[in-house]
Amino acid sequence: MKHFNSAVPVIIAYLSLLGLVAAVDAADEPVRQTTVNVERDGDVFQITAQSHVAADREVAWAVLTDYDGYAEFVPGMTSSRRVSEQPLRIEQHGEFGILFLVKHVYSTLDVHEDPPFDIRFHAVDGNLRRLETRVNIIQNGDTIILTYRSTIEPDFWVPPLIGASILRAGIRRKLISVSEEIERRAVQEALQ
Repeated sequence: MKHFNSAVPVIIAYLSLLGLVAAVDAADEPVRQTTVNVERDGDVFQITAQSHVAADREVAWAVLTDYDGYAEFVPGMTSSRRVSEQPLRIEQHGEFGILFLVKHVYSTLDVHEDPPFDIRFHAVDGNLRRLETRVNIIQNGDTIILTYRSTIEPDFWVPPLIGASILRAGIRRKLISVSEEIERRAVQEALQ
């Protein structure tokens, strides 16, 4: 029974942190129509996300392919730069987590572009065992729908009880920030 009692503070801390992640996640909800779903199977995370953005496809494409500028508008990304053109390859550094559970994440990604509809990223180096991401831009009248699908297998420990919630909140913040940057540039372009 003594073993159980010593685990109680750890469980309470995890549940409190989960509540904080849910609160951060919910605080972003009114910003725009954005959905993020994260499923975990062992060490592998499957992410699907979608955001509706008031812009056209060309502006969205310009933002999504501004690889050297990502660190300026993507939360948690500390650097992003092209390292080669043929094949198109980018190197990124950033942070994943919340509070005391923060991990430095770095990756080198091969990028395949199908303008102006589709971008695919594949990790070839870094501290992710696997990263396969696809971003689609769908024109829907005066707006676009960004769809994001990713399979991520980190090469580091992610807490089992709260890892998916932390990832969901992080992806939501990133997707909302990218959407806001697209809208900012669309307004800027309209004023010129």
